[in-house]
Amino acid sequence: MPSPIIHAQNLSLSIESENILNNISFSINTGECIVLTGASGSGKTSLAKILAGHWKASSGEIHFSSPDLKKTIVQQQHDFRYAFETKSYFGQRYDRNYSGNFPTVNDILLKEKSAATDLQRVVTQLNLSEKLQQPVIELSNGEGKRLQLALALLTKPDVLILDQPFIGLDTATRGELHQLLEKIKEQKITVILITTPDEIPACADQIFLMRAGTLCAQTKDAPGIIEEMQQQQNGSVNWEDLKEISVSAFPPFEVAVHMNHVNVSFGNKKILDDISWTVKRGEHWALLGHNGSGKSTLLSLINADNPQVYLNDVFLFDQKRGNGESIWEIKKKIGYVSPEMHNHVLRGSSYIQSQALAKNDYSLGGFSQDKTTCFEIVSSGVNDQVGSSTRLTAMQQKTVTYWMEALDVIHLKQRAFYKTSLGQQRLLLLARALVKNPPVLILDEPCQGLDKEQTQRFTSLVDTVCNHIEKTLIYVSHYASDMPSCIDHVLMLENGRVKEN
Repeated sequence: MPSPIIHAQNLSLSIESENILNNISFSINTGECIVLTGASGSGKTSLAKILAGHWKASSGEIHFSSPDLKKTIVQQQHDFRYAFETKSYFGQRYDRNYSGNFPTVNDILLKEKSAATDLQRVVTQLNLSEKLQQPVIELSNGEGKRLQLALALLTKPDVLILDQPFIGLDTATRGELHQLLEKIKEQKITVILITTPDEIPACADQIFLMRAGTLCAQTKDAPGIIEEMQQQQNGSVNWEDLKEISVSAFPPFEVAVHMNHVNVSFGNKKILDDISWTVKRGEHWALLGHNGSGKSTLLSLINADNPQVYLNDVFLFDQKRGNGESIWEIKKKIGYVSPEMHNHVLRGSSYIQSQALAKNDYSLGGFSQDKTTCFEIVSSGVNDQVGSSTRLTAMQQKTVTYWMEALDVIHLKQRAFYKTSLGQQRLLLLARALVKNPPVLILDEPCQGLDKEQTQRFTSLVDTVCNHIEKTLIYVSHYASDMPSCIDHVLMLENGRVKEN
């Protein structure tokens, strides 16, 4: 029998007296592809960080075949673009052709000082050849994920740990990643993959099913794992109070969004090309397109996050942008969730804690300095201030509680936000988007990081809200199964232009 490259015995992890992992034991052989799957918050990422050496287990033992074993983890969240956000924003605000002095994809890759042949091989594998001279600030979420994977492969790891790598990828790119995993396995690299049951690759040797911090099954039976997870019971949702908390405090409008021949450029690159689009009150739109097609840029014009809106003919809520309204007057009418918004929250009130956790440094004070609870994060949606401590009225408290119950996160009410899983954080941010009862919902990949049960619960909730209290919806997803059934219009982008309307 082959000797294991990793052997774990009775691993447990506790943080502030809270049990995260409990008595986990397993062995992994060299060159195997291991899948970690399970519900959101079951401990998958915590276990992966222990295996990567980022965290230390509270008890138990873990043995590696060599002390020099090279372990690389590709995190679910990436933020190499965000260091340049402020400079980019003000540059665009006053100069359409502003490109700044931002590193390109090639600059980032060259920092690894890899051999030219290795660099070319990885660039080709990840389909990055046409992106080499593109500034990283311009990358879409999917393109950023591909850059993450390229950087990881250039380190020539013995063990490659991938935390939800399919998140944010369009259908074609997900298929390419499945093929890439096959090629990585051929190189005898041990792969530990955190993913959902419906993305388990054909090359998987073992599937570890996690539940509530325990390893409850080890199998090669992918269909069996899917069936077991589907048998979990969905919680019931009480909609009796929905109408009471959904009385609109906003003035009526006829057209939520009107764009007339809109163009957005970054340096010499055109991101949006001659876009015309109208979204009327009560319509429910799916915004579709491949990674890098321009979806996020288009949404940034609506959500008052892109200063180039002032250079274009854009109307929001029946009023032309640039007539004196503040960005907060726009934002208070929009409930918004996106991967970028999630990153912003992580870099805000809980950023120090996330860095402390990433470095396994519980002495940084992160576990005592920021006690922002999940209830407070959701409550901050009332006035669009992350971590706001504004005193709530009785009705506002009822509304916050209602949406946390509807999304089945009420049990996290008093837990510190940074101590929840990324999937749980996404649900909390969805609740935050709903508490102010906005007339427009913009949901950009809202189900990223959610397990199947959570996704089904959320899309059902979106259908109920949109069908019964006339919300206007713009919804982005690369998965047809994540789309709510209320969708009645589609806008598809391709390379910055409208392909289908």
